Amino acid sequence: MDGLNDWQVVAIIPAAGAGRRMQGESKQGKQKLLLELAGETIFLRSMKALNLPEIEAFFVPVAPAEEGAFRQELEKGLPEREVLFCAGGQERQDSIASALSAVKAWTSWRVPEAQRLVVIHDAARPLVETEAIRRALDVARSCGAACVGVPVKDTIKEVGADGIITATPERSRLWAVQTPQVFTWPVLMAAYTLARVEKITATDDAALVEKTGHPVQMVCGSYRNIKITTPDDLPMAAALLQERETAKELLSETKLRVGQGFDVHRLVSGRRLVLGGVEIPAPVGLEGHSDADVLIHALIDALLGAIGGGDIGELFPDTDPAYKNIDSRLLLERVLAKLTQKGARLVNVDVTVIAQYPKLAPYRPAIRSTVASLLGLPLTDVNIKATTTEGLGFTGRKEGIAVQVVTLVEG
Repeated sequence: MDGLNDWQVVAIIPAAGAGRRMQGESKQGKQKLLLELAGETIFLRSMKALNLPEIEAFFVPVAPAEEGAFRQELEKGLPEREVLFCAGGQERQDSIASALSAVKAWTSWRVPEAQRLVVIHDAARPLVETEAIRRALDVARSCGAACVGVPVKDTIKEVGADGIITATPERSRLWAVQTPQVFTWPVLMAAYTLARVEKITATDDAALVEKTGHPVQMVCGSYRNIKITTPDDLPMAAALLQERETAKELLSETKLRVGQGFDVHRLVSGRRLVLGGVEIPAPVGLEGHSDADVLIHALIDALLGAIGGGDIGELFPDTDPAYKNIDSRLLLERVLAKLTQKGARLVNVDVTVIAQYPKLAPYRPAIRSTVASLLGLPLTDVNIKATTTEGLGFTGRKEGIAVQVVTLVEG
């Protein structure tokens, strides 16, 4: 949310609706928003979804007789938040107008009206995602009005009173509107002033803003951001919520670790030149205790770094005769075994070979294929790059080869 430091944000969450389409709620004797969804009321879940540091205060229009019940919910779930209740109206638009009077009178404004943002969100949409809210805030800050929604998936028909189809709008231009909708204070007040003067009614706030001629930018939301309106919506919302919680649990159990490796070997005569397990014909090779495969050595260090396993010198010291002229691929196998023991899985590898000599372009496909095979990865998860230093430094003078490797490990 870069740039919001000079702005203030408040939210209006209308909660005065009768919920007439929620058939069967009378059996529980509760207002729709006070019905439970996976252990918490719909209302509290919606409030928690908007509980972002950017939003300083909440204004909640409610029926006066139900204010006590809503206060109790907030005391249980969000006791530290500033929430101001106001009288709800007969229709949603009346409730928003009531809340706007309370917002105008709020004594904690520190910025000019042009830098005030108002978020309006249906209390019956508890599955709204943080990313959508923040995208809408960013867009509204830029253009004054933002509306979250999703492209429609079904073909839409216009139907007359007699049940006959009268038109089929082009689906590619149709979106299903959701909330939140976010507006700057001047834009929203102009819309509600026009609505009052000309007695305009609309089912959402964006429609009122459109009447003033001010453009409203659509922000892509999520199909999971459903509005709980009928009894069938409750089990659907519960299933979506469970799916989200399961995904969070899986993500918290899975750690992504980055490893970085770097190695350098001198070019000398009388040695084989081996890179990534591929022998390259050349009059010089790499000097070292093992076969001096500088690419695999850097790769080993990157893997060890990702799992906190030290470095290649600790595991395979050059003072140990057991590793004299050893094939570095064997060392790599032992390190990969360590990853398996730790329950880690290699995701991808990015290699940069820094060498003025030899020219590696003819050998890159073979190196890439060999490294992928050694690691058990598809080619698409192994990247081999080669660069020079334009004649600068020890690599530029053809005295040696350096390799940098970055790895991503999961687990």
